[in-house]
Amino acid sequence: MTRWFPRALSATAPCLLAALSLLSAPAQAEPVAVGAESTDAAAIMQAVEGRAQGDRSKGRMVMTLTDKSGRQRQRALRTLAMDFEGGRRQLMNFETPADVQGTALLSVDYDDGGKDDDQWLYLPSLHKSTRISSSEKSGSFMGTDLSFADMTKADPSHWDYAIVEQTAQVEGEPCWLIEATPKTDKAKKETGYVKTRLFISKNKMLPVRTKMWVAEGKKLKYIDFKDIKQVGGIWVAHTIAAKTTKGNQTESTTLLQLADLSFDNADVTEDRFNQRTLEKGL
Repeated sequence: MTRWFPRALSATAPCLLAALSLLSAPAQAEPVAVGAESTDAAAIMQAVEGRAQGDRSKGRMVMTLTDKSGRQRQRALRTLAMDFEGGRRQLMNFETPADVQGTALLSVDYDDGGKDDDQWLYLPSLHKSTRISSSEKSGSFMGTDLSFADMTKADPSHWDYAIVEQTAQVEGEPCWLIEATPKTDKAKKETGYVKTRLFISKNKMLPVRTKMWVAEGKKLKYIDFKDIKQVGGIWVAHTIAAKTTKGNQTESTTLLQLADLSFDNADVTEDRFNQRTLEKGL
């Protein structure tokens, strides 16, 4: 599937999805040139899709989860990602604490928008990996404010885009505010989102903030991408802050802090992205 616009993580955090995307666009995408005054939402999203992306990435991440009572849990994980002909593979492995150690998620994103992306979750307590079905992808990933769908990339052809504001700003960053609404049952079912609004940086051509309307429970999900800096000439958000609200109450938050990200690693090879590797760990 072509990449993550409503699912903001992948366009910004290539090591996760990218993620964690949070968070990356396919290397096969043709770059689209747009100017800061562009009013074509689809062209802007194509430009986001076609921006420079890193391949054969490795990284580490610390994940801090906070519930409505203020109780916190912290987890550490490693990630791998690489492109292949026809898509992208991503692997995430939890290292600490002990209750999640060895848990891993393998995602295979296909450029073909008509083909379902594949995801397998390995739970050490069960000693086997389980495939995540389409109906489960809108559910929470490991108790975070991110869903399984957020961990993969969306096909832009399944969404309609419109500019809400031409001259928006996020912490001084000039942005377009773009609204994405699902136009296929597949997009609605897998993401669980009624619509998504994205603040796209005009200078960096990536999301810096998103707001998602969640169908189930009539909740809102917010994601901010911070500490954006270049790694190997590629803009990457090193801090991702997500929260889920209902009414005026914050139900939970997830803070992701990225470290040790690198690209073009010779040891990131195809044989590391399969169910056997998933069950053995990174």
